[in-house]
Amino acid sequence: MSTPRFDLVDITQTIRKRRRFILTVTIIAMVLGIVFFAVKKKKYVGKSEFLVSNPLYSDRINMFAASSNKMDYFGDDDDIDKVVALGQSDTVIDQIIRGAGLDTAYKMDVNDRAKLYELKERFQKQFDLKRTETGMMELTYTDVNPERAARVANEAEKDIEHAYRNIYITMRTYVHDALLNKMHEQDSMINSLTDTLAVLREESGIYDVISPNRDNIMIGNITTRGKNMGRNIELIQNYESLKDMTVSDRAKISSLLQQYSTGIEPKEMSFFHVITKATPPVEPKGPGFIIILVSSIFLGFFFSSLYVLLSTYYRVLVAVER
Repeated sequence: MSTPRFDLVDITQTIRKRRRFILTVTIIAMVLGIVFFAVKKKKYVGKSEFLVSNPLYSDRINMFAASSNKMDYFGDDDDIDKVVALGQSDTVIDQIIRGAGLDTAYKMDVNDRAKLYELKERFQKQFDLKRTETGMMELTYTDVNPERAARVANEAEKDIEHAYRNIYITMRTYVHDALLNKMHEQDSMINSLTDTLAVLREESGIYDVISPNRDNIMIGNITTRGKNMGRNIELIQNYESLKDMTVSDRAKISSLLQQYSTGIEPKEMSFFHVITKATPPVEPKGPGFIIILVSSIFLGFFFSSLYVLLSTYYRVLVAVER
């Protein structure tokens, strides 16, 4: 049994003979493409791009200590991973939903746990946060409303930056508060030692400075009007030494306190540098009208031609076998 001939000439002739059918199917496909473009929901993407700053650049050690180590202004991959993790956390997502008013926009009650879970699932499908090849962070939100898409993207960038910054500010605040409490304790101790020394000097008549820390002990020049001169000198010397050390420690803590108080206010430090702020997009997401129209025409022509050729070849093959 020989194989029937079906070369390029036969293909061309078959298409020419069935051109009316092919043209009809192509027109139907084109109309369906137009209808699809008209009825499909247009989705818009709000996009924000930003750079992550190096949080250690604002650390006390790098701000106040002279160092020859090179410190990059921008965060590394670990910092970016932390930002992505925060953007996917329930706490931040909840803040974005409430801040952008998505519960009202989507008509879902956030006080209902089932509705809140459904809203978070919907948000995660429409939200994306990733690192680009250039090292920037790209944040997008897709919605049928262009203004809402841009608003949610900007709200997400703000809330993620706030959560990221709050981690470092909270740690600094803990140290700042501990130093402040210690300084208050030392102030109370200095005041108590001052009162004690004042009473001892009034009772003993010793007004000379006899602290060993000041290297000026001159027993022969000390005058007193009490009987317990030796004891009074020792007491005053001990209290003055303790007070001097406390004052010195307080000065060091005060210096540290000033350093740790730098950068703990939200307006003093920003860990994101926004490159592109999200604005309401003009064009919807996905292929435009021309692409859909051309694709519909091509698919209609291709599959109708394929059907015609296969059916014709099959009939020829059956005829040869008979």
